[in-house]
Parts: sequence; structure tokens; C-alpha cells
Amino acid sequence: MKTKINLFTAVFAAVLIVLTGCTKQEQKTEGDKKKDSISQVDKNKNQVAGDNKTSTNTEGKPNELGIKEGLPADYPADIPQPANSKCLGSLNTSEGTVVTFESTDKPKVILAAFSEGVDKAGFKKSDGEMMSEDGGLSMWTKDKRDVSIMLAWDKDKNNSSVVITYK
Repeated sequence: MKTKINLFTAVFAAVLIVLTGCTKQEQKTEGDKKKDSISQVDKNKNQVAGDNKTSTNTEGKPNELGIKEGLPADYPADIPQPANSKCLGSLNTSEGTVVTFESTDKPKVILAAFSEGVDKAGFKKSDGEMMSEDGGLSMWTKDKRDVSIMLAWDKDKNNSSVVITYK
């Protein structure tokens, strides 16, 4: 039970860090705005139309919060990624690797598909699932490995924040 509480606390802290980092707004000077617009034009030239795949962080360079962009290169094949989602980044903690996603699907839809995937991969559901229409937490184990998913629906943005932790 103490492990579940520690895991929940670590995941909750990671979500807060990600959400806080994602909402940080800076004031920019006119010169900064011009540089940003030129940079955005260059980025747009390099984008491939219709490419909506999750990116893998090969450089491993964390931002100021320690979060690495994209899906970790060692993301386990037996842990499904949420459908209709975008990987925001990952963070290595003492409780495991925390990977954050954003999805347009509701939490219960995401949980149903995720549960089916981890069950097929041989994970067994742990006791103590806490789930509602607006989000919750669920955990599984397999061969001394733990995986959990924490979901939260953002009514203002009309999307779900998804945090998957694996160890």
C-alpha cells in the first residue's frame, strides 16, 4: 500500500510539473517576436504534411524541469501508448519513468483501451483503482514490473492529460 501511495505521489508530482511547465508564459520584446516568427517559418518548411506520429527523443536533452521531449527510446513494447494522443515528454524518477501524453479522448475511453493492451501483454491489475468520468488512477504488475496510468480531463481545453509510469 505504501508503494502505491509513493507511486501515486510521484506521478501526481510529475503531472503538476508538466502542467506548470506547459503553462509558463514569457513576455517577449519585438525583436524576440521577429526571431520566433522566422524560426517558425523554418520549422514549417521542415514539417511533413500529415505526419502525426509520436517523436522519439534521441538526443536525451532535458528541459529546465528535467523533462525530455518525446517518447523515451526505451519505451517498453508491451505497454500501449494511448490512441489519439501526442507524447509531451518523459521524466526519470526514483519511482520509474514517467511519460506524459495529451489526448482528445475521454479518460474512460483511454483507460479501456490501455487496460485491454496491458492485460493482453500479461500484466495483472492491482487493487485500488480510483476512476471517475473526469479521471483517475489504475495500476498493473508483471514479473516485478509495475505500470500505472493516471488520467485527468481538462474541461477548458477539452482534452485528457495522461501520465504513464513504468518501472
